[in-house]
Amino acid sequence: MFGNELGGALAAHNLSLVHLPGLTDLHRHPGPGRPLLLLIDTRSVASPEDLGALIRRIRSDPTWAAAVACVAHTPDIRFRLAALRAGVHAYLPASAGPEEIASRLAILTGAERKAPYRVLVVDDQPVAALFAARVLEGSGMVTEQVGDPLRVLDALERFVPDMVLMDLHMPGANGIELTGIIREQDRFADLPIVFLSCELDAHRQVEALRIVGDEFREKPVAPERLISCVRRRLRLVEDRARRRSGVLATDPLTGLVTRERLLVRLDRLIGQPQAGAASGAQAALIYLDQEGDEAALVHLASEVTKRVRGSDVVARVGERAVAVLVRRGGEADLAGFAETLGRELHRDLPSLGAGAPPSAVGVGWCPLSASGGDSVTLVSRARMAAHVALRHAGGCAEAYERATGRRLAADDKTRVIEAIAAERYKLLFQPMVALRNASADRYEATVRLRALDGELIGPPGFARIASESGEAERIDRWLLLAGLDSLRQRLDSQNPVQLHVHQSFASVATNGWIRWLQHQIGMRDLAGLPPVIQFQVSESEQNLDLAVRRARNLERLGIPLCLNGLDAGERSARVLAAVPAAFVRLSRQSVQGLEDGVIGELVERAHERGALVIATGVEGPDGIARVHRFGVDLIQGLYVQPPTEGMDFDFTGTESSDHGPPIG
Repeated sequence: MFGNELGGALAAHNLSLVHLPGLTDLHRHPGPGRPLLLLIDTRSVASPEDLGALIRRIRSDPTWAAAVACVAHTPDIRFRLAALRAGVHAYLPASAGPEEIASRLAILTGAERKAPYRVLVVDDQPVAALFAARVLEGSGMVTEQVGDPLRVLDALERFVPDMVLMDLHMPGANGIELTGIIREQDRFADLPIVFLSCELDAHRQVEALRIVGDEFREKPVAPERLISCVRRRLRLVEDRARRRSGVLATDPLTGLVTRERLLVRLDRLIGQPQAGAASGAQAALIYLDQEGDEAALVHLASEVTKRVRGSDVVARVGERAVAVLVRRGGEADLAGFAETLGRELHRDLPSLGAGAPPSAVGVGWCPLSASGGDSVTLVSRARMAAHVALRHAGGCAEAYERATGRRLAADDKTRVIEAIAAERYKLLFQPMVALRNASADRYEATVRLRALDGELIGPPGFARIASESGEAERIDRWLLLAGLDSLRQRLDSQNPVQLHVHQSFASVATNGWIRWLQHQIGMRDLAGLPPVIQFQVSESEQNLDLAVRRARNLERLGIPLCLNGLDAGERSARVLAAVPAAFVRLSRQSVQGLEDGVIGELVERAHERGALVIATGVEGPDGIARVHRFGVDLIQGLYVQPPTEGMDFDFTGTESSDHGPPIG
């Protein structure tokens, strides 16, 4: 039964499933063409050792070049470990279901979807409906037209579309009302809906999108733009489905959430009002570092998962480390849970190795209130505490404050100044992905300070101290020079990028700063690839006359300017009106906290000033769809990719092919 269901699910991805009675039939299978993948059912082997031996035998066969995957009908982690050690390309639990397994296998093989996309066209004007249907059918899609809006639900049930093109103005029920009704049906809650209308009123367009329409297109739409819009929207939906299914969010060895997904969750929580705070609930990150091999890590992941709540988030965060994001009644409860977890793991883990030496585990934890305002810093602080606990052994858990012995702000100041003096800097890059109106690969260069105890301190933890101690200019210059050197290296490798680099007004106000910047760019022959200089809106408002002069200076030199931290306040409005900028970046609080209409107005004002708009802190596909509706040009955040040491983001397929005017 499972094989038949999986075969049907694979057919939608242009893949066929052929059953082989034994390994000897591997090279003379009856299917057409060369096999893309061998799928091993764990029920076909008697033990983990047999599974590992089978995979190694296949992988060592020089005539077999295809991928090897396993579908597991057992929760026994020994099978998973044996398969991964033998070099399996994917290990998929049967409990995930045929559809999800087929989706993962399609990604692994690079197979294209076989079934054509299905688009329902809802329009009471027969000519307009026929036009859209014929255009899409000409690109290989299947369409159905509905002229009576009251028959839409029946058509949805019968036709089961991948997308709806919806007219806005129709008799009986308009497109806004219909979309609201469709969204109430669980089955169609995530169905992409694109409005097509002659409506020119921007406020009416915003109203249409506010009730979760995905895009708005003004009639008439050029055929190539209609096809591009539909295909892009369908690709976004498929990517959302893959992410939600865990394809891009699960560590293959442990089955836990990845470090990147954990950082997204932490980034969303840090600095936000904590749910349950009124009742005393607090959140913390517990970090578990251990000695041992992959088997020990798998055992650790399994044992930790057994001991946490369903609402806790367990992630693999290092080669031998696991972390848990927990929420408990207060600091005492957090400490008690960490202590209990440490004791139980110290007691139980040595007996799990079946003859293997005991693997010591260090348990450290840090409350989100001591995160330093940065998810990377929070992880490093919890890790430091775990390292202390690992040295002490015995199953005790260390809190960040006790592990470091630091509670006073003066100690933080000393550590920051020492790190700056020793130039213990770490350069990181975070990509910005274009949604519209932009082409080129873009990154923002950021810096971390590495303290003597190994903690990585992010800008929220050192910016104020550096400014008050007169060290901000030193950091600025290092960051700018490191960024320019990176640009030169990318240009030499014929892979240029646009790089955003922050500069504080401690540097900008310095006499000769413009000449120094021009000289550094000229030395590296980067006149054709200058960096984008970033000013904070708050600093620019406090130094408005200087900000305007420096912006004009940069403009004359062909150096783009970006204004960081735009919000709906009067200060931002004054800066945006006075300072010419090529880019503006919405503050994270604005992206996550403002009402849709306010964001739309901010974007519109920025576009009127000729600036492209960057949204940071976008948390997921729904967040992308939201900012996209209001005309945001670029997105950035941990969901896209956390800051990394290399500029290694794959921009392929992320650039919008529609460079027309903003939709929202």
